[in-house]
Amino acid sequence: MSSSQIQPGLLRKMTVRKVLECLQEQGPLSRAEVTRETGISAPTVSKAVADLLDSGLIEEGEASGNVLGRPGKLLMLARDSAQVIGVVLDSQICSVVTASLAGDIDSQRTVTFSTPASYGALQKQLTEIVQDAIHGANALTLGIGISAPGLQDGERCLFAPNLQAINQQRPAADLSQATGVTAFCMQESRALCMAERLYGKARGMDDFAMLDFTSGLGLGVFSGGDLMQGHNGLAGELGHITVDPAGKLCGCGNHGCLETLATDSALAGMISERLGRRLTVTEVIEQLQQGTLQAAEEVNLVCEYLAIAMAAAINLFNPTTLFVYGQLLSISEGTVEQVVRMTRRRTLDPSFQACRIEAAETTKQHAAVAAVVHNLTRAAGPRVAE
Repeated sequence: MSSSQIQPGLLRKMTVRKVLECLQEQGPLSRAEVTRETGISAPTVSKAVADLLDSGLIEEGEASGNVLGRPGKLLMLARDSAQVIGVVLDSQICSVVTASLAGDIDSQRTVTFSTPASYGALQKQLTEIVQDAIHGANALTLGIGISAPGLQDGERCLFAPNLQAINQQRPAADLSQATGVTAFCMQESRALCMAERLYGKARGMDDFAMLDFTSGLGLGVFSGGDLMQGHNGLAGELGHITVDPAGKLCGCGNHGCLETLATDSALAGMISERLGRRLTVTEVIEQLQQGTLQAAEEVNLVCEYLAIAMAAAINLFNPTTLFVYGQLLSISEGTVEQVVRMTRRRTLDPSFQACRIEAAETTKQHAAVAAVVHNLTRAAGPRVAE
């Protein structure tokens, strides 16, 4: 479609989105700086800025001097006038956070709680906490983002092996109805991927992958600037590739899935079984670092299978960077070096040489915030074709 065929209203929405994405990537800018960064004319930028100010997505900050010495107000993602709420659904601990559109999380208003056994109890507790977050703020709540594990088809959670209470449920729709604020749900690996691009080390990157190996093992991939979804949104379930047909029963019903051997929870489970008492992964890592726990065999085994997962991600998707998210690699620098060596042995050399392996900078709480910000950005208008 040529620019002459685009309707004026659609073109304006495309401009609004480009200005918004510019501020997301570059941070606070003056109108003149937005004009230079986007290549859009000053009058058009001014109209887009007016739309974004009206929507509450951005706000104006204090004046700053530009190159001509004339003060110009800075445009920035909303921090004081508006907020978003992030909800992290996980197998053991859930959390609710409030944040600015720039991803700044208010730690003093963060609420965590043990994951209830039933969906009804989970939804009831979430509703109460989210309503408190909405009514206890002096800012407009623009939306709620939910980061959830497992397979999702639109707003419905199809199957979460590690959090089966949400199977066949619609947590976003239910939370929207209960609170009156629109909620969006995103699969946790893709949400982590989006968070790293919005708030972390992946700003400006078009081809990277995010491997989450915490309670499950999932993969999010940005390819050509777009978040990979698959045919019906189910791409990235690397953890349910069988690597040991006679292995441990997985929550999905199969035996020997990669996530039963290559995750933080797998490590904690193996060690707990040997010791005859339950340890969390945080307790395991702390004791390993302090030298009060010896678990070289279990650590080596999990590192080996984690390297298999990392090599598969690199060989399959050829990312410029593979971000990894989990606690295992925090045991020591030696653990990181060990996993990278193992990964290199299992990866095609040209692909490995072209890829950096880095720890993720963002968290699942940022991922929940990114889920709502991503959807608010999409609602602002379609992306301008490069």
